[in-house]
Amino acid sequence: MQLTTQDIQKLILIGKSIDKLHETVLKYFMPRDYINRQHGNTWRELVANLSHNNLISVFKALVCIERELKWIGGSVAGAIWVYGVIQNRGLDREYKIADFGLRNCDNPWVPFGGSYYGNRTIEDYFSFRTAKVSESKVKADRYEKVIKRVEGRKEKRAEAIAELRKLSPERRGEIRNELLEKYKNSTTIEKLEILASDTKFPPEYYPLEWILIPKDEIENLPLELIKKLYDKLSTKTKGEWKRFAQELEKIDDGILISPKRLIIE
Repeated sequence: MQLTTQDIQKLILIGKSIDKLHETVLKYFMPRDYINRQHGNTWRELVANLSHNNLISVFKALVCIERELKWIGGSVAGAIWVYGVIQNRGLDREYKIADFGLRNCDNPWVPFGGSYYGNRTIEDYFSFRTAKVSESKVKADRYEKVIKRVEGRKEKRAEAIAELRKLSPERRGEIRNELLEKYKNSTTIEKLEILASDTKFPPEYYPLEWILIPKDEIENLPLELIKKLYDKLSTKTKGEWKRFAQELEKIDDGILISPKRLIIE
């Protein structure tokens, strides 16, 4: 079923007297929830020749009808497409129309077409967007730092794995037992420092038991050690070694995940 010019005209009438929305008006739209799931091109075509005021009325009507009739529209709701036309015409430079949409509709995708689950006002929306931009910049800066820090790690990993493959499974088992015995009285940090500082062998050379430690203990490792360990483990490790690398990644560069750790930046 398709959106019609008759539907548009009724939406205009509703939008012009939005404070008088009542059951008689809504009755027409009750069986027409498909209106709220039309393709964007359909909306753009049918509202293209509307006056500015009528276009805004259509938007307001769609917002309120979706709320009252609990229409399903999500990210393709009609109000989103109509608001896009409003923006293209430059009719909402102060975002008062968008604010109407936020305040009068619970659909997180209305009016801008991007999901937003915060307080439904334009002020709160822009505060959210500002925070997201800042967060993205922090993440981008952090990623760039890590990339620079681990430049050439794939080559180093390949060389280390090649050294490990020179050892037979039997010899590797002997080495594991020797390390367990030699460092049985060492602290977790001391063991991990040895692992992180090895420039010849990959982490798999060392006893797996060394990294089977609780999350809270990982969180409280020295930050520089976390960086060194993550750089060593972040390329093509598997199993518990990969899991350990993922835990390190959460706190690499001082990202806060524990109340006991301060953000370093």
